[in-house]
Amino acid sequence: MTAPVGTKAFTTKESSESEKNHTQWIHDVIDGLGEDWSIRYSMTIEELTGKQPTYARLKNGASQEWISDGGYIFYKEKLVGVAENKWQKRRMNVCERACRYLTFLKGSQLFVSTAGPGFVLKDGGGSTGPFIDMLRYSGACVTENVNDEQGFKDIFKNWVLSLKEVF
Repeated sequence: MTAPVGTKAFTTKESSESEKNHTQWIHDVIDGLGEDWSIRYSMTIEELTGKQPTYARLKNGASQEWISDGGYIFYKEKLVGVAENKWQKRRMNVCERACRYLTFLKGSQLFVSTAGPGFVLKDGGGSTGPFIDMLRYSGACVTENVNDEQGFKDIFKNWVLSLKEVF
């Protein structure tokens, strides 16, 4: 469900904590891999496509940007992946932000950590289940409620190192 026009942006304490951990743990892993690896937290549509966008422009004509909470992952200055975090209280949400990366990356280049009661395996419909199934179908690495630091870092490090072999 879309919020009514004029609704102020908000986030829950749990969502904020999940994103904070996700971002810190990813930073820690990338930082430990050496100078060939780096993170950027935003990129313009022009940078992603290699050309001035037709529609994705600000009023001054400059390219709009996409922000990623986990960051755009670079290996030897080449974009090789992106990491995104989603925390959901309920199973009803359109988690489209994480799926937008599939418009310019292969599924295997996408790491998504999911957290919260909305991402607990359960039958009965909702939109978070198809979100996980379709991301995995595309080849994405998806975690479900991995909240311990070392477990998360191990999964992320294995994923990010697999990108080095491809690119």
